[in-house]
Amino acid sequence: MNADTRAAHVVVIGGGISGLAAAHRLAGTGARVTVLEGAGRVGGKLHTGEIEGVRVDLGAESMLARRPEAVALAREAGLADALQPPATSGAALWNRGTLTPMPTGHVMGVPAGPDGLGGVLSDEGLRRIGLDAELPPAEIGEDIALGEYVAGRMGREVVDRLVEPLLGGVYAGDVYRTSMRAAVPALYEAARSNPTLGAAVRSLQERATPASGPVFMGLDGGIGSLPPAVADAVRARGGEILMHRP
Repeated sequence: MNADTRAAHVVVIGGGISGLAAAHRLAGTGARVTVLEGAGRVGGKLHTGEIEGVRVDLGAESMLARRPEAVALAREAGLADALQPPATSGAALWNRGTLTPMPTGHVMGVPAGPDGLGGVLSDEGLRRIGLDAELPPAEIGEDIALGEYVAGRMGREVVDRLVEPLLGGVYAGDVYRTSMRAAVPALYEAARSNPTLGAAVRSLQERATPASGPVFMGLDGGIGSLPPAVADAVRARGGEILMHRP
């Protein structure tokens, strides 16, 4: 585009966080940006509400701190002082009517073996994990559905009681159809170079290094405060956001 050519007019369909992030980046290039949002608010799945008088996130409640994009967007939207790691007392599973501490020694819910899973899986489920060592190597190819692969190696209980609770919500989809290569790329690569799934998990655990910082990052006021801040930043760059435009 030369200096005599008018700046492009880009229309972004949808004012969720993806659309707002795209609009924010485009507006920074000098393009004229219009965001069309069908609802009366921006943010899509990211929003806050009240439960018993307490203000909480009704969508995602944190960002992955080890990926720079979302944290950088929050800073660019003027929320640097609001960034803080979420406080937690530890993860637990709601399992057969009781809270069970989340087992350790797994990769995104995929265990290296049956040890420590007695309070989560049935006796049959524990025995099924052991079959992984007896099965021939699986043909993974260019990609494979994570849930189907894990169930084929270690049984459906591992998927339904460990992998699905962890990853089903993160990726907002059916873990039996979720791309292993996209969702857990390190495990995908390890599974291609190890004879069993358990061996792949152990290889990742052996290479793991201690965390150098928080895994997740939150915002004082909730992650639901991010979309309005980004929308304001888009407007500050000359963009416009039109509501109720289905």
